[in-house]
Amino acid sequence: MGILLLCAAQESKMSIQDVFDGARYLSETANALKSQHLHIEVGDDFERYAQIVKDGRPEQPLGPPFDPTKQFLPAARGIWIIGRNSKGVLVHTQAMRLLDLYDQTLARYLSSRFGDFPPGGVGIDHDGSWFRPGPGAAKITGRAVYHGEMWLKDDSAYRGRGLIDLLARFSFLTAMLHWQPDFLFGFMLRPIARRGLAEREGYMHCDPYCLSWKIEGRNEPLDCNMVWMALEDLRHVMHVPTKEVMEPAHAA
Repeated sequence: MGILLLCAAQESKMSIQDVFDGARYLSETANALKSQHLHIEVGDDFERYAQIVKDGRPEQPLGPPFDPTKQFLPAARGIWIIGRNSKGVLVHTQAMRLLDLYDQTLARYLSSRFGDFPPGGVGIDHDGSWFRPGPGAAKITGRAVYHGEMWLKDDSAYRGRGLIDLLARFSFLTAMLHWQPDFLFGFMLRPIARRGLAEREGYMHCDPYCLSWKIEGRNEPLDCNMVWMALEDLRHVMHVPTKEVMEPAHAA
């Protein structure tokens, strides 16, 4: 295992210490979630993930960016994460996919491809929707991980306890160890982002008001911020103690 970890560190911009620290913190985070009676499962078969979502998350349909009938999602390019309670009931989902931008910026990529990343469960008027890249999107290039599908069951047993902080941390560490990405990004509805969710999840940068979805049959669009981090930000976030991450749970 030590040789494999060393090879991973040498092929990326991560140091061998980053790899070992990341593995330790990932295990620590999984144990913290388990102590909250949340059992985590990770996979890369999106046919299976689609069925899990259909059976256990009917109120929020699978998002098109992770729908295997709409996207090419080979095992090497995608990861899904789910959480079940002690009764086996699905209470959490999130997913990630790797984009190889090479020397192209995310701003350029999304200017023509933002339509590949719509929210699920609503009809999108693509002609009335738009993406306007911010300064962050102009900096992002190379290996970029898209993070989405974040869902936590609307139940006081899970909401307001700091679990979302730990769950995001788990996904960031998983992406960092599995792909060693240059950047990680996602889209977040502006009202939710402005209530502090982006900071709680650990995102350190934000391009506000850069994406707007025109919804069929509605007057009000869904306006989004793009949240993002570079590898150096992931390194910083992973060293935040788990106790600190769980602080909202103690304050609730």
